Amino acid sequence: MVLAERPSAAWEVADLVRERLLVVPNPLAAWDSDPLWVSVWDSEPGQVLVSLMAPRESADLFIQLRIGFSVTEESPEVQAERILAAVRHPHPLDGAVVCAGYRECAEEYGYLWPSSLDE
Repeated sequence: MVLAERPSAAWEVADLVRERLLVVPNPLAAWDSDPLWVSVWDSEPGQVLVSLMAPRESADLFIQLRIGFSVTEESPEVQAERILAAVRHPHPLDGAVVCAGYRECAEEYGYLWPSSLDE
């Protein structure tokens, strides 16, 4: 994927989410997740995309998740807090899709395994 152009409202929100999510200690540790990246893609310039890894740390079986959040007219700070609140929940996370990893791990965390990953 290609990153969306800067500056944009979506990037402003994404930068705030990144600042608050990619910190130590890990704000998602209680839910057995590690944040991987926060981005805005040119194919979805009105969405902030967040990618997470579960379980935390390195494991033989893992999944990578991606969740998209629509950018609204709210202030960037309010939107960033809304996004952070949405990813600070037990699995399965609402709206998350598996984009890499192992079927067994996806099922263990309550996610559907996408047929696109069977290839």
